[in-house]
Amino acid sequence: MSATAMQGLDIDLFVYPTALKLASKTEQQLRHEARMVITNIPHYCQTPFRSFSVNLASLEVCNSRFSEKQVTRIDDNFCYYSYGRRLPLDRPDWRAPKGARCLVKKTFSGDVSGEIGESLFTYFLTTEMGIDPHDIGHTRPGKKAAFLVPDFLISDSSHSLALLVGKASYPLPLLAEVKGFTGKLDSERISHALQQLQALIQRGSYVGLVFLAARNLSRRRYDAYVLRVEQ
Repeated sequence: MSATAMQGLDIDLFVYPTALKLASKTEQQLRHEARMVITNIPHYCQTPFRSFSVNLASLEVCNSRFSEKQVTRIDDNFCYYSYGRRLPLDRPDWRAPKGARCLVKKTFSGDVSGEIGESLFTYFLTTEMGIDPHDIGHTRPGKKAAFLVPDFLISDSSHSLALLVGKASYPLPLLAEVKGFTGKLDSERISHALQQLQALIQRGSYVGLVFLAARNLSRRRYDAYVLRVEQ
């Protein structure tokens, strides 16, 4: 791999300084919170909580062990997505009818961007924060459940994530929802992440994290943001 490609594997992780309190907020109020997060991130998140380099082989292991969808070679996809390199399609020799056009490059898949986010999050937990892989559980999608559930439950009995959470101790398991973005942060998806944490936080006084993995379009790399969520 080229030296240029290796530079694209560095991640800056920022922690949003203000904990988001969900309490009994309505869907509209959660949308407002999400919009405020996007507005404030450029001002509040200037110094990284942690900067680290990603080992692609280890990222692929995290992808295979923890991510929801069965997507392989997340290591290759991570490089493609970071640099915005879309694979070309064959072009026909004939012209498409008026009003139609043939694709010349593949689009980025939402499934893969989500897998990158989940892989980066678990990579960060295990390699940077020392969380035992056996203490990380991926929940089943709650589409048919009575309420939404977050992506991950973390049994952090030694409270290794205290600096990240902003509390010396907290109820277990720690809840976490992950969102991956190939472009700009989207308030609707952040709002949905808050909703996926809300029900369990209200029922058990838990605390949670929202991990946002976003491709930095100008720097051609990924940045990560952590939002702290509580009752």
